[in-house]
Amino acid sequence: MIPWLKKYPSKRCTAVNRRSGLRCKNPKAFGCKTCRYHGARKIQTSVNAPNYIHGENTKEALLERRRGLRELYKLYLLGLMCGMYKKGSRLRGRPPKG
Repeated sequence: MIPWLKKYPSKRCTAVNRRSGLRCKNPKAFGCKTCRYHGARKIQTSVNAPNYIHGENTKEALLERRRGLRELYKLYLLGLMCGMYKKGSRLRGRPPKG
C-alpha cells in the first residue's frame, strides 16, 4: 500500500476483492470512488477538471472558433466571386468543414 494512504483512508479505492474480501490498495481517481483499474471512467470537464488552466481549448471554445473560421471562409469565397482578390490568392491551410 502507498504510505500516505494509511493517513488518508478516504482517498483509497472502494473496490473489494471477491475472494478475500479485502479492499483495493490503490488511490481513487480524481472525482471518482474507484481507481483507474476498477473502472474510474468519469472524466471531469471545464473548470472542474484537474488540469484546467485557462479554458482556451474547451469544447465550447473550439466550437466557437470553428464557427468563426467557417464564417470567415464563406466571406473569403464571397470576396473571390466578387473579384476582390487576385486570381492566385488563397487562404492558407485546409478549408473548414461544412
